Amino acid sequence: MTVISSAGNQALNTLVTTTKSLTAVSSAASQQQASTAQSAAVIIGQTDTTSPVYTITKPVLVWERSSSDLMSSKLASNFSNAGNASRFAGLGAALLERFTTDGSSYSQSVIKQTSASQATAAANVAAQSQLHTKADNQINLSIKTASGARVDITLGSGDDGLGVQVNVSKGTLSDADRKALAGLAEGFQKAIDGLTAQPPKLDLSGLTKFDSSVLSSVDLHATLGTTHTQTLDFHADANTRSVKSTGIAGTVDISVDMSKRALLGTENQQKQALNSYLKQINSAGNRGNADDSLMTMFKEAFTALNSNYGDTATTYKSRGSEPVYFSLTKTDKNMMTGLADFTASVTQTPVSSTNPMRPDETDTFSYQVSQASTITGTSTQDRNITQKQQSHLVASYHESLTPGLKLNLTSDRNSQNYLYYQIDDTAESTTSVQYHKGALVSASVDQSATNSTHIQKYVKGALESDITTPEITSKTTDLLGKLQSAWENNAPRMSFRDYLDHQTLPDLSGMVLMESDPAVLKNH
Repeated sequence: MTVISSAGNQALNTLVTTTKSLTAVSSAASQQQASTAQSAAVIIGQTDTTSPVYTITKPVLVWERSSSDLMSSKLASNFSNAGNASRFAGLGAALLERFTTDGSSYSQSVIKQTSASQATAAANVAAQSQLHTKADNQINLSIKTASGARVDITLGSGDDGLGVQVNVSKGTLSDADRKALAGLAEGFQKAIDGLTAQPPKLDLSGLTKFDSSVLSSVDLHATLGTTHTQTLDFHADANTRSVKSTGIAGTVDISVDMSKRALLGTENQQKQALNSYLKQINSAGNRGNADDSLMTMFKEAFTALNSNYGDTATTYKSRGSEPVYFSLTKTDKNMMTGLADFTASVTQTPVSSTNPMRPDETDTFSYQVSQASTITGTSTQDRNITQKQQSHLVASYHESLTPGLKLNLTSDRNSQNYLYYQIDDTAESTTSVQYHKGALVSASVDQSATNSTHIQKYVKGALESDITTPEITSKTTDLLGKLQSAWENNAPRMSFRDYLDHQTLPDLSGMVLMESDPAVLKNH
């Protein structure tokens, strides 16, 4: 433990802000120690088992260890600032970049003491421990290597303290491990910067770009704030990815299953499907009057988790005591979305205070979207593939009768002029492919979209109209027929099976994508 006492506010500011070089930090610390002989004791490397009490007349900075290294310099600079964005600026990247030269554990913290009651060795140790484990603002990154080692990185910040910690356990780090860890520095810092931004962002793509043959998993957990707390739980490994984030605006919850790599499509195919989903997410947000910042977080996380899948495959192994190995072809993938299976939801925090005269009229927004695929059968020659996409939007909100006029509903009936919307939309797309004795015998996609809009109109508190408008569209597309038609037009002299195996096929992946707008689906 290192204690440095300020002789005055000016000296404190000098210590905290003069961090441009190690020499400056060391010099500032020496000046602080020299100038405080009359106001407080300065203890460096305290080893006494008793708990000495220091007399505090001015704010004191207590360092966990010697503050002469570059990381301490960065901590000192950041500690002079307020707010999580400034406190954590650059720290995450610096801790991971440290692995380029050092693969050992590390711990450092700085605490500002402002009263004599805080100035005991025991109190210092307790405060340092809290910064590393239960700080008001805590970020934890946990990484497991393929060789079995584990790296835990912690950043903690409170009103009177800032700390960082690196713990390497369950093995030592190889050169490849250290290089891979350092390679996550930019992604980790971007994730931190996003979480501490106002409004928060979910910039997680950099944490999915790692070599799974070197790093087996990456987990990021964060808890920021004590009143309007923002939380994050993120996980990524070779086969699964997930993120759940909760804040004042609502909750984002997404999980991706990449275990069926045989169904993953080309980069262009994945981009097409991702853009289609993002377009429908935008439409759902607009139709349900969702919070813009919450929907932005949802789209950011959805994009990050459904990008950079890594290698695809051609073989799928079924589960069970007697697994079956299925070999999938380009024809199969051509009739799929190209994305990994997923479940995703975004739920806005309900607001019941919009209309004090009718508190049961709650402003809500909830949207779920998913994709699930199954591969069954007795062998590759007799295989069945099903891929189902679904979405469900439920929302309710108030809107002024006068476009552009801000709604201000009170208990006064003269203010009760508004529309109350209730939205309930569903969409589904199910692709089915069947082979018998190696021949493609059936391939089709069933699609449907249903929108329900319920609008109640109130004028001076009286219900003037109550209208529900349904829109329903469904259709079936014969994918096998599309392929047979292309075969007959382009290569009628070869067998249909040879055509599927050796010729460039028409792109059918766009036809299977779910469409949530009944009007668009009808004309698609």
